Amino acid sequence: MSRLAAAFVVFCLTAGAAIAQGIDEDAQFDAATQAVRDRDFGLAIALFEPLAEADIPDAQFNLAVLLRQGRGRPQNHVEALYWSALALLSDGAYAQDMVAELMDSLPLGAREAVIARLLDRLSAQAADGERDAPRKLARVYAELMAEPDTRLAYIWFSICYALGENRCGEGRDSMAGEIEPEDLIDVQIEAADTFAGLPFALAPAGHSMPEAAQSQ
Repeated sequence: MSRLAAAFVVFCLTAGAAIAQGIDEDAQFDAATQAVRDRDFGLAIALFEPLAEADIPDAQFNLAVLLRQGRGRPQNHVEALYWSALALLSDGAYAQDMVAELMDSLPLGAREAVIARLLDRLSAQAADGERDAPRKLARVYAELMAEPDTRLAYIWFSICYALGENRCGEGRDSMAGEIEPEDLIDVQIEAADTFAGLPFALAPAGHSMPEAAQSQ
């Protein structure tokens, strides 16, 4: 049975395949979904969890489903929100409803604690040069906070767009519309300073300048 079919049987999820760091993640995902079918929920969590830590969004969502239901471990809506939010930030649109429901049901302090964990994780990834981290950070500030932080969302959307992610341009421009024109220059300077402190600002070894940028 394919990974997509297995996920549909268990949770009606979409799925994808990835092989990373020498681990056959696709086979591990299949084993985890089989464990769910076998009602061995503890094994399913043990198999999904490292995949979730490796930022496999389908595993993150499946782990969130188990934790929300209390399968394999006692019910934990805070952890379910954390993992489902990470799946959503990785474009797992199927996680949208769970994130919205948990955001509505959890107290403010619990939601803020999850947001803090997300920001810590994604900030560390950005500092390590993971190119998708700026877009995820921007989405946290723009979409997941009780009150959007337009300044920080603008900064991270700007960095994301600078890295070639065209879809971040709309987010950046939307945030710019919420910032006073006299403040926007300062925010742009802060974005440039933040970018300069990240590994993205350094051209890869042996990378030549685009022809249009070379001196004639």
